[in-house]
Amino acid sequence: MDDAMRKLTRITAYPQGQSTYDCECCGRLSRTIWGEVHDVAGDAVVYYCQWTVEGPEHDANVDLILGPWGDGTTPDDRALISMAFRRSEGSFMVIDVASRHAKVAGACRKGLARDDVIGTCLAQAAFTTVDVIWHDDWRIADLLAAR
Repeated sequence: MDDAMRKLTRITAYPQGQSTYDCECCGRLSRTIWGEVHDVAGDAVVYYCQWTVEGPEHDANVDLILGPWGDGTTPDDRALISMAFRRSEGSFMVIDVASRHAKVAGACRKGLARDDVIGTCLAQAAFTTVDVIWHDDWRIADLLAAR
């Protein structure tokens, strides 16, 4: 693919906000970051990444909210895919959203089960999206350093 084509198909993460709090199970500092991933057509995925700083025994969580945004859309138009980042392995896996959906329920009404994602085009989109986040959002540096 030439450079002009890459620019036309580039997907980019746009970091937005972050918060910190104490982990419910161990009391250590935890962080949540969020932002949007856009493609050149303007389609967006909102993401939330949550992890316990200096807590390598905890998986990091990545929540992706897919679907249309903007005027005339509602949370009913969007769905949640949740993933875990296994720090010890340096890999992602799609997980069931049961434990994650309540955290973003105001933004989407439907959470997708692992079996609804794996083996579909949604899986490829989810893995591409987290690759972009890991490449573009500098705030995950302490997550990656804690491996």
